Amino acid sequence: FKGAWRAPGRDEGNIRIYVFEDGWFWWIPFAGDLTSVGGVLHARTVRAFPGPPEALYAEMIGRCRRVAAQLAGAERVTGIHTQANFAYRNRPVVGDRFVAVGDAIAFVDPIFSGGVHIALQTGELAARAILPALADGRFGAARFSAYEAQVWRGLRPFFAFIHKYYEPAFLELFLQPRERLGMVDAVLSVLSGGSFLGMRWRTRLSLALLFGLARVNLWARRRAGRPVESRLEW
Repeated sequence: FKGAWRAPGRDEGNIRIYVFEDGWFWWIPFAGDLTSVGGVLHARTVRAFPGPPEALYAEMIGRCRRVAAQLAGAERVTGIHTQANFAYRNRPVVGDRFVAVGDAIAFVDPIFSGGVHIALQTGELAARAILPALADGRFGAARFSAYEAQVWRGLRPFFAFIHKYYEPAFLELFLQPRERLGMVDAVLSVLSGGSFLGMRWRTRLSLALLFGLARVNLWARRRAGRPVESRLEW
């Protein structure tokens, strides 16, 4: 879109996420007064809609009041493109004379915009694994097994957050962050790629507390008759 709303001052370039009943929108400001606005929708919403993608996109914008308001007067300058099921994990990560990094390993749900962090962290770890191999001329897959373990250790928390994000009991807490016992810092540490380098015991404790509170909230929502079903498979 051209001419969409912009935040004032230094916040102008911030990526924003707008959650609504049928999914969520990303809002990514670019240079030249351009803004990328994309919707990630639950599958059942897409299947139930009778019209083409252009009509579905317009309908979803109308259902998300903040996005609709911020696009008032803006001009769409590109076509509508659709894609589904784009999250993946590849194996093997290492082999004789190769290691994979970044998107060659995995692509997680874009809700947390983790691609750059994952690429940078795996690239750094790969360099640490490759330099000794270059020094002694041994490039077998076994040489890089420690790197592979670091990769999956770092990605595991990302995928845990993705699964939890689509659970109403977790999302309710996640969207109301409070600096209790370091939970905000722990979440930011994981989502910025810190889990690839190992997590301190305080970070682990704070994350355990967050997930524990989510389980309590799940129980409370179930008792109150509120929705608890994960929307990941919707």
